[in-house]
Amino acid sequence: MRWTAAWVLAAALLAAALAPGCGGKDESPAGPADARPPAKSEPEGSVLFRFDRFASATLVDGGEVTLGSLEGRVVLLDLFGTWCPPCRRSTPVLVSLYQRFHERGLEVVGLAYERTADPAGAREAVKGFREEFRIPYTLALGPDVVWQELQAKAQAEGAVPTLLLVDRQGVVRHMFQGLRPGEEAVLAERIEKLLAEPAAPGPP
Repeated sequence: MRWTAAWVLAAALLAAALAPGCGGKDESPAGPADARPPAKSEPEGSVLFRFDRFASATLVDGGEVTLGSLEGRVVLLDLFGTWCPPCRRSTPVLVSLYQRFHERGLEVVGLAYERTADPAGAREAVKGFREEFRIPYTLALGPDVVWQELQAKAQAEGAVPTLLLVDRQGVVRHMFQGLRPGEEAVLAERIEKLLAEPAAPGPP
């Protein structure tokens, strides 16, 4: 019985280690990340929703970024935490995608969810993260309303990283909850297809 219990414990620890995402920002700082199901994305070409309440986020360098200012471009929203190991693994992928597609119309916006109630401390953590990974794209502090809308409209699980692809009209078209090794090719393919779409609907 002890041997069996040991194997069960080992299997549970392995499953947690292989989980694609970390728990949400309200998780205890000292606690382990929650295990999550395999990363998933919506079927190709699906329309998920528009944000109604989420309109802007505070930049880590001051000022704000608004969704309205990004319309006309394809946007990859990265909901992440500097404390999250899967987020750290996916960040170089996002940097590469930005460098590959930015001149063709892709914007990447990182929305950070930190384990602190101190905005100044959160900003410093994100700035250090930016320097560590040499992130060239926009970074902001993520507002709670993003998760509220995601859970209400897309049944998001509240785990980071969560990646959202937004088309040129401001419609969320794809959602990845976690990013497994090799899945960056799927993400790149969907970015390509959204970039190929017109900036505005054509005449009827």
